[in-house]
Amino acid sequence: MKKIFLLFFFTSFCFSQSERLSIPEIDSLAKTSKNKIQSSGIIKKNKKTIGGFNLTEIFFNKKPIYSSYGENTIDKENKINHFYEFYFSNENPILVKISISRINKKTNIEEKFEVELSENNLYSFKEISNPFSLGLRLKINSLLFDIINHKYPN
Repeated sequence: MKKIFLLFFFTSFCFSQSERLSIPEIDSLAKTSKNKIQSSGIIKKNKKTIGGFNLTEIFFNKKPIYSSYGENTIDKENKINHFYEFYFSNENPILVKISISRINKKTNIEEKFEVELSENNLYSFKEISNPFSLGLRLKINSLLFDIINHKYPN
């Protein structure tokens, strides 16, 4: 009887390790997790500080489940804020949420762009159209590569 119980316990434990987490479950784990890696820094251009970035990675069972990357830059006319959220299952991205806002410093008018990319749209080579004419596909691919390979943005 003990062998049957151990076999049942072992198979249920192994199954629960490979279970795919839902987006709300990942959000819940991300809010309460203590398994975080955080980094931040400044962005310079020609020895002048033009912005900053921050990266947060959250792990569950030693695998990344959530990562967020924020970046802000300022030029003569605008302040641009980028925020990217990456959701993972078995170390593979399953969802990316993008939020970009541009604020005109003189008029204080804000423009926003938000989009979610599911697994089907994530691996496309097609550029993500946005009102700011930013190369988002290259940015997302670069961030995903860095996150999966545990590198931090420059």
